[in-house]
Amino acid sequence: MLITLDLDNVIFNMKPIYQKAFRQAGQEYKKQTSWDIDSVYEEEVCCNLINLWTSDYLYKMPVLDKKIPQILNNLMAQKDIKVLFVTERLLKQPKKSFQQLRRAGIKCTFDQVIDKPGLKSDILKELRPDIHFDDSPYVIKGCIKKSVPVVMISNNSTLYNHDLRAKVEHYPNLRAALIGKGLIQKTK
Repeated sequence: MLITLDLDNVIFNMKPIYQKAFRQAGQEYKKQTSWDIDSVYEEEVCCNLINLWTSDYLYKMPVLDKKIPQILNNLMAQKDIKVLFVTERLLKQPKKSFQQLRRAGIKCTFDQVIDKPGLKSDILKELRPDIHFDDSPYVIKGCIKKSVPVVMISNNSTLYNHDLRAKVEHYPNLRAALIGKGLIQKTK
């Protein structure tokens, strides 16, 4: 079985980047309500976000759930499951994404990190995962269109993808999604 996972807002918490972009602009933080940030935020906040997304600060984001590294390590230890981390970050730097995963305690290999040019849904169609986990509405729509099995991570912080909830299976976080798909057991 091949499982593919997005990084940002699925494994890593992106809220610190947004908060910092607002602080730099001298504004109070507002949740992202649309994937199109230009339609939600003022120009200065958008510029700050782009600068942060293309800086090393991106690779310092913490995991969303402190249990995820161990959960993913246990999943990767199963002989019948292969896990790949597929990201679509602005700068294609798989080495930095790999190092971020390792610093978080996720014992992946460099070959498990896919960060290359192209639409993520096209890359996923080529990889042919049994299931992909993502939060991006564009990736979700692309996966649906290209018949890539996808589960959406959608919670109160991901207001930008709530309109897709009626169209795709969704869970509030990766741990709940892995439990819901029967890939891990519920723990206390």
